[in-house]
Amino acid sequence: MPKYSAREALLWQLIGKNRKRRLALHTALRTVYQRRQLLLQVACLTVLLLANNNGAAVLSWSCRRFQRSVARNGLKRLSGYLDLHLCHTFMFLLGRIRNLIEKDTITEEPISPKGRLAMCLYRLERGDYYFTIAEMAGIGERTVGYIVNEVTTAIVECLWEDTVKKHMLKSEDEFRSRILDMEEAWQLPCCWSAVDGCHIPIKCPPGGLESCKEYHNFKNFFSVVLMGMVDSKYRFVWATCGYPGNSHDSVVFQSTDLWNQIKNQEYLPKIGKKVGSLLVPPLILGDAAFPLQPWLMKPCTNANPTLQQRYYNYRLSQARMVTEGAFGQLKGRWLVLLRRCECSQENTKKAALACVVLNNICLEKGDTITREMDLAIDPKTGNRRDRATIRELLQMRACDKIPDMDTKARLIREGLIEKLWLEKQGGGVS
Repeated sequence: MPKYSAREALLWQLIGKNRKRRLALHTALRTVYQRRQLLLQVACLTVLLLANNNGAAVLSWSCRRFQRSVARNGLKRLSGYLDLHLCHTFMFLLGRIRNLIEKDTITEEPISPKGRLAMCLYRLERGDYYFTIAEMAGIGERTVGYIVNEVTTAIVECLWEDTVKKHMLKSEDEFRSRILDMEEAWQLPCCWSAVDGCHIPIKCPPGGLESCKEYHNFKNFFSVVLMGMVDSKYRFVWATCGYPGNSHDSVVFQSTDLWNQIKNQEYLPKIGKKVGSLLVPPLILGDAAFPLQPWLMKPCTNANPTLQQRYYNYRLSQARMVTEGAFGQLKGRWLVLLRRCECSQENTKKAALACVVLNNICLEKGDTITREMDLAIDPKTGNRRDRATIRELLQMRACDKIPDMDTKARLIREGLIEKLWLEKQGGGVS
């Protein structure tokens, strides 16, 4: 063995003691850690045993937690105004589309049709994001998007004919009855519906700068256009959705099949009402952005209107308020139409058309909307908001004016101006 000096021997002795001290400290810390881990496991096991003794089921997290989450939170949380066990409207919807949204059991129990419809209605009514509904229902975010798209498609395919298209007039008797209803409600002769459009916000679409410019509207956000025709009972009788938000109202309307059918004299019947020496056909009411036609009346847009023209504009505007009332109820019931949708343009179109269908169903079933939900009503005063505020809240369209080029249409409008002015003065009309 090598010989060390007294100093070196003392140094090696101190190093050995330090090693033993570090080893003892490491052993003590490892023992404490193991004991704490054991205590934590015992505590967790005790909690689980107590929970089982109290009758509470231990729920494991999986990709199919919807039924368990619903049992915990209640289906009523998925709809703000629908009671799924009592509401006839919900059961009516479920009965009509059940076959399209019901799934077969393959490896595990699928989400029930009632749950799928409830999630879709919750999304349309509240306008919440997919991840919010996913956290509430206990399923994946993409699954929620798939379910909502599937249910909205089923609603449009199964119910569009019976809830929207059936109100489009098909016979002379139906036109006469609708014209009488409109005249009794708004005291404007010969009209049977009014047309208007609004913006449906969307996220910035793909496709580069040109696509962004196409969908970027004058209100400084991206949108698609929802255009609809409304009758005197605030029902949508016709609607189209999907045109870029930068499109003019006249371009959107003239691009539809309805415009072509009316222009080709394939839709309106050969009936009318004598106003002076003119025969006024059934009329659609529009704003200054629409082209003046013998069957499409719009306000006078000249810079210095006469008193007669001002009064005509007032009466026409009063009758056209049915569109603002209908869109106010539509967007008040279905808040998804007011916020920017994170889904694609095609899915946004389906959701908007599904909301039109559901709005008509609510009107037919007597599911009234509260004044607080109606965006045309001021909740503080209970009175109707002014027109500019309503159109701003509803994101209604306000396109540039179109010149009045049709000579026959101008003659019909002059006849209506004279008739309405004589009525105001208390005189008769021949």
